[in-house]
Amino acid sequence: MSDDKVRFGPAGYPAKAKGNVKKVFQIFTEVGVDAFEYAAVYGLRAGKERAMLIGDLAREANISMSLHAAYYISLASETARIRKASKQRLVKALKFAPLMNVKRIVFHAGTHGKRTREETHSIIRDALKDVWEMGGDFGKGALLAPEIAGKLSAYGSEEQIVRLCQEVEGCIPTIDWAHLYARSQGKVNDKESYLKVLTYFEKELGDLFVDNMHFHVSGITFTDKGEAAHRPLGQDWGPDIFPLVEIVKECGYKPTFISESTNPLEGALYTKFLYEGLEG
Repeated sequence: MSDDKVRFGPAGYPAKAKGNVKKVFQIFTEVGVDAFEYAAVYGLRAGKERAMLIGDLAREANISMSLHAAYYISLASETARIRKASKQRLVKALKFAPLMNVKRIVFHAGTHGKRTREETHSIIRDALKDVWEMGGDFGKGALLAPEIAGKLSAYGSEEQIVRLCQEVEGCIPTIDWAHLYARSQGKVNDKESYLKVLTYFEKELGDLFVDNMHFHVSGITFTDKGEAAHRPLGQDWGPDIFPLVEIVKECGYKPTFISESTNPLEGALYTKFLYEGLEG
């Protein structure tokens, strides 16, 4: 989904909406965000009628929609039943995508467990090929967007996500900059390191990446094992996203920024504030 502008939005409903979906989009319009990642992190529970309402409201408000699939997807599980259920959850998300006007389905692919990194990659790659074969047409343009993982034990390094997108039709990367900050033990946190990551993705994936940039931003704490907890943006925790926003402006990139901060709407507005404060 190539867009003509940088977009900003939260992951999940604003607290003030209290689950009222019409109020959700009213709030987005009032505060001036134009993207939203629907949080189906405990499973896609919305019925078709509610899903269609969300899609209609998103179109009316010109909100770019993505969906975060269930946390408990595990495409490389040692249990066949869990692998099958994980694929079915992604196929269901593809089926619901047109109803909700969703263009990107974000998910964590799984963990390595006792397998080697190469074995895990092969299993996840083949599982996603199955998902796309079963459900790609249902999505009507929606893409699968595997995410950079925050924990070092999880599948989801830069290289792994790039390989998936090279080897599986229908896949684009989600770069979670807080997760990358945690994985790198705080090293991806300045203009040079951000540019290195973006250059790598662009070199390897070309227009597939540039035309479908999907970023997660948040504050985060980490240990030597990676991600510990998400925190507010722009306070006492990294990463510093200002250099990233500068690069986006200077290079003319058009990403969608989704805030996964502990107050997602506030984080989205903070990111938008940084971007709009730049000259040019």
